[in-house]
Amino acid sequence: MNNINKRQLKVALIQLKCELGNLEKNKEKILKHLAEAKLKGADIACLPELATTGYNLDLLGSDIYDLSVKIKADYLKDFFNFAEEKKINLILPLSLKEENGDIYNTALVINRQGKIVGRYDKAHLFLHEKSFYNSGESYHIFELEGVKFGIIICYDLGFPEAARKMALEGAEILFVPSAWRIQDIDVWDLNTRQRALENNFFLCGVNRVGSEEDLYLFGGSRVVNPHGKLTASASEGNEEVLVTEIDLKEVEAARDYYQYLSARRKGLDEDLS
Repeated sequence: MNNINKRQLKVALIQLKCELGNLEKNKEKILKHLAEAKLKGADIACLPELATTGYNLDLLGSDIYDLSVKIKADYLKDFFNFAEEKKINLILPLSLKEENGDIYNTALVINRQGKIVGRYDKAHLFLHEKSFYNSGESYHIFELEGVKFGIIICYDLGFPEAARKMALEGAEILFVPSAWRIQDIDVWDLNTRQRALENNFFLCGVNRVGSEEDLYLFGGSRVVNPHGKLTASASEGNEEVLVTEIDLKEVEAARDYYQYLSARRKGLDEDLS
């Protein structure tokens, strides 16, 4: 914790193999991996997209509504308690249900006190997600212990405007919880590096691993620095808890060097509608 004051922090990327549709089993696995992340000294841990349910909506179908949980559900209490007891910040992606029954592909931000400090709802829904989920309507900057970061989810990564907006609002890290398919592995490599470079921030891409029938999620979770260089990466095909330290002073140095944000031509580069 003290290193955060020096602009250094340890991030944990939890490369998880989910059991499709099994909330309790997935929670058990998540808490086990989070315990490992804490033992490795992580200040903040991020899980992959839809970590509590699994992803394949072709198989889950309408069951995803019953598997979605509300903010006040007892199911989430173990995560809140873990964050408070272990003093670790969490990014928990899950299928979230509103009181009116609408569901969102969401990431909750939970602080070391076990409190929800915010949420991000996936804005760009991919393929069959549109048949079940409501789209998020805004991007957010979160701040924990003086560190500003943004979150986008999987397919959002292909839309550079999202990452740029958060960079302009002060994000130093972009977390990207994902369920990325093997057939698009080259796009994962390209997009993670490019979003980090063009915005000169750290990017933490946290991918699922494992098969859900014909859907294979390859892992390859990674940390990319503000120069677009890969600084830490997880394996392909295996569960893994990747913990690495990042130095946020690199963000300011990279932005001073490239000036991709400060050299923008206002009026010309802003109007993308």
